[in-house]
Amino acid sequence: MASLPLIRISPSEFQFSESRTGYISRLRLTNLQDQAVGFKFKTNAPHKFLVRPVICSLTERGMAVDVVVKSTSPITDADRFLIQTVALAADEAEGLDSPKWRTLDPSRIMEDLIYCTVGLRRSSISSQGSASPPASPTLVAVSHVYDPYMSVQNYGSEKKRDERIAHALAKRFYSVMPGMDINDWSWIEFALFVAACFVMGFIIPIVRYVVF
Repeated sequence: MASLPLIRISPSEFQFSESRTGYISRLRLTNLQDQAVGFKFKTNAPHKFLVRPVICSLTERGMAVDVVVKSTSPITDADRFLIQTVALAADEAEGLDSPKWRTLDPSRIMEDLIYCTVGLRRSSISSQGSASPPASPTLVAVSHVYDPYMSVQNYGSEKKRDERIAHALAKRFYSVMPGMDINDWSWIEFALFVAACFVMGFIIPIVRYVVF
């Protein structure tokens, strides 16, 4: 006998659209049960995505929450998420967090894969879970404290690391001054620009004082 769905996932996948600082997607999870339901997200690219909330409980039927996912990197066909869902007792649902989730019996937890697209639309689905989801790259828990602008992984040489840091700083600066495209600036150009801004910060008040 098929298990009853615990939550409705709408839309059925993360449909990303471009934003000023990268890519963003959201979906809504709705409790379909007469008891509390908890969920937790995992992904095969934990350093690429910022997910909120990562873990949460929906304490009554019809209760819903919007899950928002952000990334500063392009979305690929290999990106995917695993959502784990479980029916909870009232005391289990209260203050649900990662340590409390780890105390749950794994045999109670249902799993569904959620894929990522850019700009496509699909209807909602009901999460029933499956004991053996389709084969996929290793999925690990999403970090809810990840800063997508400044998190830089040391995957290669020092030069590649510096390039990643420069790109991250450019993204951070562009979020403050969106009218300037500085993603391709070198460290020297960036330093000269900062120095010019610093000097202008002293010159402008002096000119205003002398002239006015």
